[in-house]
Amino acid sequence: MLTISLFVVALLSAMLPVVALNSLNLYVQAAKEGAAGQSGGYTYQISGGSNDVAEELRQQVQNGKAIGVKSTQGSVGLTSASGSSRNTIADITFLTGPSRYGTLIEGHQPSQKNEISLSRAAAEQIDAQLGDIVTVQCDDSALSSDYKLIGITVDAANTNTVYATAVSSKDNLQNIQMWLTDDDATVNQGEVAKESVTKNVNIGYIKSTIRNAEETVRTRDLPGCQWYGIVLFLCLLCVHIAVMTAFFRAGQCSGDAVVEALVACGFPLTTSRWTVFRGLLICTIPGAAIGIAAGYAVFGLSYRTIGNIFAQYWEWQPSATSLLSIFFVAAILLCSLCLTWLVLFFRMSFKHDITTRNALWYIILSSAVLMFSCVAIERYHAAAWPFGGSVGSVMGACALGPLLLSLPWLFRTPAQCNAIERTRSLSAPVCALALLLLGASSLFSGQMMIATGNPDNGLFIADYLTQDDLNYLVGKYPETLDKAIVLTAPDESRHLVRAATSHAYDCVIQHGSDDADCYSDSDNETTVMLVDSNSSLAGKTNDVHIAEGGNTGIILIDPATQKITQAAQVPTEGTDSLLNDYTMPGVVLGIDSPQAKTLGLAPSNRHTLVITDFPSIASGVRDSIRSDIINRCGYAFITEHDTTSYRSYMARAIAIPALATIISGLTFAALAISTRQTQSTLRWMLQEFGASRFQLMRLFRPLGITMSLGSTIAVFLGWLGSHPWIVAPANEFGTTGWWWLIPLPIIFVETALFCWWFSLPERRHQ
Repeated sequence: MLTISLFVVALLSAMLPVVALNSLNLYVQAAKEGAAGQSGGYTYQISGGSNDVAEELRQQVQNGKAIGVKSTQGSVGLTSASGSSRNTIADITFLTGPSRYGTLIEGHQPSQKNEISLSRAAAEQIDAQLGDIVTVQCDDSALSSDYKLIGITVDAANTNTVYATAVSSKDNLQNIQMWLTDDDATVNQGEVAKESVTKNVNIGYIKSTIRNAEETVRTRDLPGCQWYGIVLFLCLLCVHIAVMTAFFRAGQCSGDAVVEALVACGFPLTTSRWTVFRGLLICTIPGAAIGIAAGYAVFGLSYRTIGNIFAQYWEWQPSATSLLSIFFVAAILLCSLCLTWLVLFFRMSFKHDITTRNALWYIILSSAVLMFSCVAIERYHAAAWPFGGSVGSVMGACALGPLLLSLPWLFRTPAQCNAIERTRSLSAPVCALALLLLGASSLFSGQMMIATGNPDNGLFIADYLTQDDLNYLVGKYPETLDKAIVLTAPDESRHLVRAATSHAYDCVIQHGSDDADCYSDSDNETTVMLVDSNSSLAGKTNDVHIAEGGNTGIILIDPATQKITQAAQVPTEGTDSLLNDYTMPGVVLGIDSPQAKTLGLAPSNRHTLVITDFPSIASGVRDSIRSDIINRCGYAFITEHDTTSYRSYMARAIAIPALATIISGLTFAALAISTRQTQSTLRWMLQEFGASRFQLMRLFRPLGITMSLGSTIAVFLGWLGSHPWIVAPANEFGTTGWWWLIPLPIIFVETALFCWWFSLPERRHQ
């Protein structure tokens, strides 16, 4: 039974990471492909700008160097041979050139006039096949026509999206919303290059879009995924070592007895140990090899099913990245075998003298590692070396077990010395693993809570939207947009508009416009936005940019020379707490206000949408708004204080310490049971000499103190390594919460129960 168990554990320990790591890789890859498809697949995606920019880009379209894009919502229908028709509502993108939207799964991408591709979901809803004639109806009658279906595509990150992409005549496409191009000269020359410097033109780069999508997945959907790998590694390592140790020491012919018998027959000690240890390898190595093969087979057969669970389109081919899981499994196998060898055969030769050289070396080495870990954590905070905080806390946790088990004050009597000598070879490495797991879980939990940032204030902010984008959103979500705030950036093609604090403004007046130090500090300078004059934000500032008398300083900067061309004080209507958010402008002026007219501020085609109570909206509507903004404006920058994300981080912050508590508690329990069985004869002898229950309990004291005190220090080391505010204000980085403390009450209760159990008299079985 133990042989079968060891083989199955080796198989599962290899199979699980193969499937998990490959699934994680394909999940991220699907998100990246989806981002590329949503952004049109071209190098540059251009939007906004003045009429001069629009005219220049329209000329590029005529010359074939750029592709115009217009997105709208309409119906897509198909009439069958019997005369019945099926229709669906879809997001429709019209292009003046070849399409690269979505991941192609059938046919070809549309490239000629009156060709169309449908998403798989849209084609299934109207039961369309390649070659069918699809009727498109939308608000623009010039674009409403019959199109030939030549391709089926899918958004790899969201297979349920219903959309269509059609190629139309260049002359039919009016009010173009954005332009796609691969030509570097388009963005580096002419009016586009000139106005992109002032942010009047928004340029999205497909590489940036893909990178941002990957970062979003890893920080929002899969936060801390690298720590999942570490936790998975440690869990499998602990389970594997425990099963191999049980396999070696179980039964009438235990490994220890066989080794002693071989040595008695004249075999060298190392040869004897290796002869017995080969039994572990016979099960472990083939089990790992079969597990890797089984993992790849299972994933190769079921990756589509796994992808469908996440509503994503996965295409998997073995690659260098997918083979990394083999090295992960090899690392688990190698570490478990090495540690198992130490657990089984490396015994320290202790005498009753507590100052022996072996005990001293244990203390010196463990103390050195612990000290190094503290230095690493301190260097992390002083030199912004994040890896040091993680490594320091984990190394410190590992060193605690051997250190606490080796301190002289833990075993003052010969009986305790004898007990420590018999159990050290097993308890020291197992305690080190358990405390490492607790320290890592505390570190992970604290980092998860810090990642949530400040408490959720319910804001949803989408920047770099055009007027056409807003018109589309207003038409589709009238109730939501009716309560939203729309900020408009001033046209900065001629001069940059910035708000200055009273200190910075006085500095400019005193020293002149050449003194850049007056306004270059980000704390002294923020942007100015325009809003409808009827808005409650019109004329408002944040708490920093209002001076005595209710005025605020505005400076105009030449974008070419970066010199101030004008400075003026304008009256305001007071402050608004909404503007204190770091993503909001410092000053908001009414579009038709006297202040804006005095400064000569004209609105641009760049807008910022602010929804103040986004979490209260139905989750389906929230997802739809996000999707629409991403699909229509890959260049848009979204800032969301999202309770869904906050709860996701919190769930992970709770789950990891809870999982570590269970595994560590079971590890400590198995170690305590093994320790009592090892001390059985010694406990019986002490009872025969009249030892009290308290004296019997003292045999457990070294392990009990290591469990309770070691867990406490390990958890606090993890907490210490999780946040960087030892030398900085705490409120600048958020909070670590208290979930990282979850293991301590459980470990304390477990230690108390085992203290009571060890105090019970030993029963002699006849």
